[in-house]
Amino acid sequence: MEPRVWGTYQRWTKQYTLPGGKVQIQACREKFEVRLIVDDNGIGIAAEHLPLIFARFYRVDKSRSRTHCGSGIGLTIAKYLVEAQAGHIWAESGGIGKGSRFVVSLPINTGRNNSRYIV
Repeated sequence: MEPRVWGTYQRWTKQYTLPGGKVQIQACREKFEVRLIVDDNGIGIAAEHLPLIFARFYRVDKSRSRTHCGSGIGLTIAKYLVEAQAGHIWAESGGIGKGSRFVVSLPINTGRNNSRYIV
């Protein structure tokens, strides 16, 4: 996986999982794809924010300082890098206080000579 995508995941889990919280990382192979799944029991994401969190400069909590939350570009870059490899990235959450799940799905190289297939 692209190191910048992984770095974004790591920063998010540190920022949004409370002390003593849990982060679970899984990798699995489906028929034609590999998935990396990061689950946490952190602060969660409200449903109305889920469609927007990959938008450039979007920040869920605008009251927090940029030094704590960043510029709002990390998930946009992650999405761009994943999609450049013909993959998909998305987030799921049961809502505030119910943790989050981020999933990256990348196609498996099926023998085609195409640099967009990475595994």
